[in-house]
Amino acid sequence: MDQVPPPPYPSLVTTGLIVVSAVFPVISAAAIGFRLVARRKSGQALHSDDYWIIASWFLTLGLSILVWYFTPKSGINFYHVDFLTGTESSLELIFLSSCYVQFPLAAVKIAVLLFYKRVFPTPMFRAAVWFVIGIVSVWAVLFFLLVLLELDPVAFPLMTAGLRLDSTAIGLAQVASSFVLDVLVLSLPIPVIARLHMKWERKVAVTLIFWLGAFCAVAAIVRTALLDQSIREVVSSDSYSLVSNQSKQYIFMVLEPNCSILAACLPTYGPLVSGGRAPESIVRSVRSVFSIRSTRSNNVSAASLPRSHNKSAGESQVELHDVEHEAWSRKASREARVPPLPKGPGGNRPTGEW
Repeated sequence: MDQVPPPPYPSLVTTGLIVVSAVFPVISAAAIGFRLVARRKSGQALHSDDYWIIASWFLTLGLSILVWYFTPKSGINFYHVDFLTGTESSLELIFLSSCYVQFPLAAVKIAVLLFYKRVFPTPMFRAAVWFVIGIVSVWAVLFFLLVLLELDPVAFPLMTAGLRLDSTAIGLAQVASSFVLDVLVLSLPIPVIARLHMKWERKVAVTLIFWLGAFCAVAAIVRTALLDQSIREVVSSDSYSLVSNQSKQYIFMVLEPNCSILAACLPTYGPLVSGGRAPESIVRSVRSVFSIRSTRSNNVSAASLPRSHNKSAGESQVELHDVEHEAWSRKASREARVPPLPKGPGGNRPTGEW
């Protein structure tokens, strides 16, 4: 290790990181609150995607808790402890957060996918959603294990541990793959929207509703650039004094899942706007209109047969009644024309032959 630099020693935990770790969980919690209000206003019950987004918030809060836990061990902006102790605390915070961040990011992506599955309930799209959920789950577990096992041995203190894997490559692959998955998730409903029976302007509008979450990918892009810069500086140096350079990257590590929660909730705010509707309501209305149009012609032809049958049955009943009435009239008229039998002695009509 190089000679210990002179004080003051910059800390990984900065004022900006403290503010972000405190403010953005509140913002993402408010976003979820508005989502639940929109559900209630539209008369909809909570679904699996709502529960997943709530769970992702608690997982995201864990990143802020890690920051708050390690802040007293190192200090804000500058170490209030000796250099080695402060650097060890910073390394532990980076390592634990890098392992843990997979789970809130994966939870948000799964929540968005479940939301898509509910909006577009076609069998093929459901299968595609479950396939992507499987990819996201494998991605989360894979990078958790890669980050965890890059140390040799996996034990504290980290300053004495070696590296069995390329830390720079793993870090860049982690954030870059998260960005790629964001793009994949956001693009998934586009083919389904393109097949909806509506004008292309309407299709673009519906697509933009789902792409309100695209700005969450910006955090992943910025984090990738900052991580590339900071990790290369740390790894290329024999001194740990550059660990504090990862502060900006860590800020975006906290921002990314919180922004993803906000982005996942934005498309559900339609009922909160006067005259607005949720995306699932818009898609359902389009499907219902064209379903009614497609079945109406069939119903007309199908309904004509029962009506003619009922009409024939009614006419048959009337005709049968007329025939019966006519037969009764003829019988009565014949009986009226039959001459009365002569009376026998005593006024009784004779019986037998006459």
